[in-house]
Amino acid sequence: MSSTVLYLAIVAVWAIVLVPMWLRRDTETTGITRLLHKRSEETLVEDDEEPEEIPEPRPRRRTSRAAVIARRRRRTTGLTALLLTTAAVVASGLAPWWITAPPTVLLGGHLALLRVAVGMDTARRHAAAHARAVARAKAREARRAAETAEQAEVIELLTPEEVFDQYADDRRAVGE
Repeated sequence: MSSTVLYLAIVAVWAIVLVPMWLRRDTETTGITRLLHKRSEETLVEDDEEPEEIPEPRPRRRTSRAAVIARRRRRTTGLTALLLTTAAVVASGLAPWWITAPPTVLLGGHLALLRVAVGMDTARRHAAAHARAVARAKAREARRAAETAEQAEVIELLTPEEVFDQYADDRRAVGE
């Protein structure tokens, strides 16, 4: 009985970790489509025809901050639920105490990674705030310099009474 529960716990842990990774990888350009193209290439090569062009995979989109936070919450919730489930199984006497070790280690590692991620997010936020402050200071200095710069003196040029117009009808070039 206890070995069955242990196997179920291992399957649950792997399901929590691997199924989301597998689903994320199975996009239009990387998952099943690639396998279908590979199968069609094999059939085309047997027919001595040239294989079709495989379209270039689209570049990965940058994930938004909200998506990253949601993913972290889901993973934390899943690992916590797994730990509570194994603790309930142990408390009911269906399994030995040590089956709570893998979920505990996974949750602890995840929380340690979250701590590092929070530190990196904080550092990134501080760096962005510092860059904005520097840009504001430079803009303020540029405005002050523009305000305090001396106004240019406008000089009126004297124009001769008769202006030469090369396109005038009665004018000719020198030497004509």
